[in-house]
Amino acid sequence: MNPGTSRGSRPYLREAKAPLHGAGPGTGAMLCSGSPPLIAQEIAGWTVSTEMTRGVTRDAVLAAAPARKGRRAGLPVRSRDLSMASSRRLILAAIGAGKASYQALTRQIAKHRVITDRNRHRPRKSKSPSTFARAGPKDRTTRIAPAIITMANTPA
Repeated sequence: MNPGTSRGSRPYLREAKAPLHGAGPGTGAMLCSGSPPLIAQEIAGWTVSTEMTRGVTRDAVLAAAPARKGRRAGLPVRSRDLSMASSRRLILAAIGAGKASYQALTRQIAKHRVITDRNRHRPRKSKSPSTFARAGPKDRTTRIAPAIITMANTPA
């Protein structure tokens, strides 16, 4: 499978790139290697580690309790409901500590949900408010005018 393809409507590798430092546009190269064989090896390693993180997250779904309130209350937890960035951080912390059990890690990942809807807790603000006045009812009147069609400099 091509690393840039998506399953369904979710591009998993693009989601995994989000927590990388220096991976955005204009921030420079994301890869450390300088030769094409090492770049291919680095991309393969990154892809494998991303899929392993996804696998641990899929196991965490089994440990996750359904939401108690909200739109998905009582429904089973899906893999996309858990945060990829939190999973990555928790897995790296568990590897660094070297003491966490796999079950404890998946229970901890299961607590970090991601909100996928667009409900905002406050009204959206514009960055720079417009200086133009809002249109009122008198500004919305329709005007009808005769159409004059000109073809080759002579009215038709």
